[in-house]
Amino acid sequence: MSLVFAFLCLILVVWVVFLSIRYKKLKHSFRRHKKALRSIARTINSIRYGNIYDTIDSFALSVLPNFSESMNRMIEAIVDREDMIKEYQKELNDQLEAQKEVVKLKEDFVATLTHDLKVPIIAENNMLNFLMDGKFGELTQPQKEAVFHLKNSNKELVELVEILLETYKLNETQIILTKEPILLSRLIEKVIDEMKPIAEANSVTLNFQNAVSEAVLVDEFYIKRVLKNLILNAVSFSTSHAAVDIFVEKSEQNFIIKIKNYGNTIKPEDLEHIFDKYYSTANKFRKVGTGLGLYLSNKIVNAHGGEVFASSDEEENSTTMEIILPNC
Repeated sequence: MSLVFAFLCLILVVWVVFLSIRYKKLKHSFRRHKKALRSIARTINSIRYGNIYDTIDSFALSVLPNFSESMNRMIEAIVDREDMIKEYQKELNDQLEAQKEVVKLKEDFVATLTHDLKVPIIAENNMLNFLMDGKFGELTQPQKEAVFHLKNSNKELVELVEILLETYKLNETQIILTKEPILLSRLIEKVIDEMKPIAEANSVTLNFQNAVSEAVLVDEFYIKRVLKNLILNAVSFSTSHAAVDIFVEKSEQNFIIKIKNYGNTIKPEDLEHIFDKYYSTANKFRKVGTGLGLYLSNKIVNAHGGEVFASSDEEENSTTMEIILPNC
């Protein structure tokens, strides 16, 4: 009996020793795994905050080889993707810079060309004035009519050249306004007098209705340019023997100028873009246009804190440009 008891005690001691050793091994293994997982967590957190070139360390690799290796491969894939994105962004940036350079070269070329064109056009205009004044002898009536039409065409060329030059200047520098109180009625009448020869050459009548006697604070030079652009545009797109109606109104906060022509209307899809740079509907109606007049006008009015709107009425067969200038 004592022998059996001793044997059982021996077995119990061996079992306790075995469990103690097993426990120590499990405890050591748990600590190693815990340390490895913490290392992996630190790496993941580091990647989360932008350090994508960090990798799982050798200790974690030795403890959790399969999991750590998979994580490192995933990190390598992220790094490869990031490098690809950076390379793609660099290519895009290089292309954008090249496109900007091309645009700059084009605009510089246009600015130089238009500036050089302006001189002979003005010289030609002076020569036509000499002819009209009889400096080189009296002209016959048919000759006077021919010179008159030449002067009108010449005036349109000057307008186009000036639009190109002013658009280039606005791209290079900010619009610097010199505001002063201006009577809109007088300014519009002045512009109408200047535009009458072009309107008459196109068999278009300019009508003006004014309901405002107060002055508005604007830069006269720039607003005159806007009016000339929009009236010229209205004349160009009017049908022969039609009229361009110009109205001036005033609300509590704004001065409103409306320029209305009758002829080809503008489609809704075009109305959304007519103030975009170089966008022109002229080719659709067999007209000549740079696509800069409305763009330039919109920029100038915006600089005054105002807005320009365009609308077309198909039933009335009319198009209206509406300039809103703040009453300040």
